[in-house]
Amino acid sequence: MVRFVPLPESQRVIAQPKIKYLVRVDGHEYCARITGIRVTPTSKPMACAFWNVRRKECTIVTPVVTGYNYLGHELRHCFEGAFHD
Repeated sequence: MVRFVPLPESQRVIAQPKIKYLVRVDGHEYCARITGIRVTPTSKPMACAFWNVRRKECTIVTPVVTGYNYLGHELRHCFEGAFHD
């Protein structure tokens, strides 16, 4: 298990983001549009996160069936931005 420690506020995309969680039946396709990762027979985006800096919000999107690891990964994006690009 890896512990998550958010970046200092000064290094975050949004210092203190409001987190929204959106569960969608079309979650894979919705995240494909946001991330640019295509849905193929062997690969699909399992979750995604996007920011509204003006509103200081980060929205996490998953399909109806997901795992805590995907949710945690996207939560980390809310604090650290695109850390694996």
